Amino acid sequence: MRSEFRFPKATVALMTIILAAVTFTIEKAKAISASVPHANPPVGLIQPTQITIVPTLLVVLLSAVAAGVLGWGILFALRRSGVHHLAEMNPSAGRRSAKSLE
Repeated sequence: MRSEFRFPKATVALMTIILAAVTFTIEKAKAISASVPHANPPVGLIQPTQITIVPTLLVVLLSAVAAGVLGWGILFALRRSGVHHLAEMNPSAGRRSAKSLE
């Protein structure tokens, strides 16, 4: 039950960079929106905001790593799941009687 398709190793890094760019763009858009009054006068200088993307990404990254380590630990402790046992079952052999299980 092994899938032969695998993403390249650089995929994780590229997706992280894209996530950071999207989050940064959203933060800048919020800053622009907050600096513009609700009326329609000419827009003045846009006030810079504090960089909040790095702490946010660190929290998300550490949470994902913790969840991954926890999941890996559970699977490692169980060694083989019920799915592996079902994969080894031969349905064409027929049902076993209660006497053959003793």
